[in-house]
Amino acid sequence: MKMSESQVGWTMEQRAAVKRYVQFAAAFAVAGIAFSVFLIASGNSGGWGLLGIIGCISVIGYFFIQRGKNGHA
Repeated sequence: MKMSESQVGWTMEQRAAVKRYVQFAAAFAVAGIAFSVFLIASGNSGGWGLLGIIGCISVIGYFFIQRGKNGHA
């Protein structure tokens, strides 16, 4: 590859940072899902809202990471 060609995608440092953030977010997602299931089992309808929010954040994060892998983020 020539020096003049632009490099597409994330650098190694960016990938390492994203991996740490994803692990951190996954821990909170698991805790949030467990809390959501507890709320739903307790008859609190707020559990469904919490589950929906966690799902939306996860989907957005997934698409952001995919765009970054392809060099468009």
